[in-house]
Amino acid sequence: MDQDTLQALLREAVRGTVAEVIQLLLHLDQEAFLRENGGRKNGHYRRTLQTRFGQV
Repeated sequence: MDQDTLQALLREAVRGTVAEVIQLLLHLDQEAFLRENGGRKNGHYRRTLQTRFGQV
């Protein structure tokens, strides 16, 4: 495996892990908010975040 291929694989692995961690943190924050506010929420929409490893 050449260095470029390895870097691409690592970049994708990091990007995926960052996306999973952010999603988990957002979910935990939402659960805490819902507990504090009687289970009411005001909708949502898909967001993206640009990182040096790519868009998550």
